[in-house]
Amino acid sequence: MAEQCQNDKGGTAGAELLHTELPAEYWGISLQQLQDFAECIRQLLQTGTDPAGCKLLNMGREECKRSGVPHYSDAKFTDPSIGPNIYQVNRGFVKPITKQQDAIHAVPCLSYALLKNSERGLLCDIFVSHAWGEGVFELTDTVCRSWLDKAEGAYICVLSNPQNMDHLIARLVSTPSESPFYRVLLCRPLMVLMVANSSVPIHSRLWCVYEAHCARAMEVSVTVIGDPTHFATNKNAKKSVRRAIRDAVNAHRKEQAIEQAMEDAASDMDIIAAGIYHTRYQKMLPRAERARRMAMKRMETALDVRKAQCGNTRDADAIRSQIGDHADDINAMLCKLIVQDHLKRVPAGPCKLTWYPGQDTVEGISAMFF
Repeated sequence: MAEQCQNDKGGTAGAELLHTELPAEYWGISLQQLQDFAECIRQLLQTGTDPAGCKLLNMGREECKRSGVPHYSDAKFTDPSIGPNIYQVNRGFVKPITKQQDAIHAVPCLSYALLKNSERGLLCDIFVSHAWGEGVFELTDTVCRSWLDKAEGAYICVLSNPQNMDHLIARLVSTPSESPFYRVLLCRPLMVLMVANSSVPIHSRLWCVYEAHCARAMEVSVTVIGDPTHFATNKNAKKSVRRAIRDAVNAHRKEQAIEQAMEDAASDMDIIAAGIYHTRYQKMLPRAERARRMAMKRMETALDVRKAQCGNTRDADAIRSQIGDHADDINAMLCKLIVQDHLKRVPAGPCKLTWYPGQDTVEGISAMFF
């Protein structure tokens, strides 16, 4: 049908039909295809150009100013762990390569994902929330490391959406609750990956905040990946975020240690001793809880999604209308996810519970004689 439509109407008619009839949850790209995509970018950076007319360039400051695009660091562009940003990759690789006809329907201008999977698409078991200002290798390497074994495909907007059809994308996202982002999340993928990067906090971008809002509302499993300090929407808050994360994690572990100690006292001591220790632990627990809440509040201030922006005013108004008064809920969710991620990744050290000032000194002196 798409091939006939393309033959009858030409232009992007066939691609538009395919992207209209095939649900967005099938616009996925596989792990191997994502790895191959990254390798194509690396080869293109080495060769400079290819037969499809792909070419990756980093514009100078003056050219960026004339074009109205942010300047991107040459150091990041050439860094093999960061690479060109997604704007550059889209313009210099994705758009030229997807002008080619696919192998099944002979239709040009499909998305990169459908170009690779045009027979029936690929189910999106993973939804990747990312910002286009990030380096392409930061994105691909981080996502590949976090890929679920049982996942078939991932929705990554730069690869899943048809980048040569601006008119179609504009129509698809004009109503956030009918956008591809929403429709994929509505199908409850196995996991949402929120990808931090060294160039731009993803939740300074309003569409990423909307994705977080939808994932929270639809109760989809969410994982944060990458350096958590890169989520700070306040440019000067990375150090304070790092301290806040450390304090929140330490307070959380102290709460766990206190609760465990209360259980141990109840099971290992006589009733009088257990009562004494239980009372002491009960006094300590609110202090640990208060310390955790204060640290989480500092994190929420530094990661505040209210600072998010969008290049299209109409989209921004529509998204903010959808999010409503849930910004605090989104902030709290992100902070909780970051702390949970840290608790899983960083081994816990011993958590000593002290009863009075100078306890360590007293116990050290006592140990010398007993």
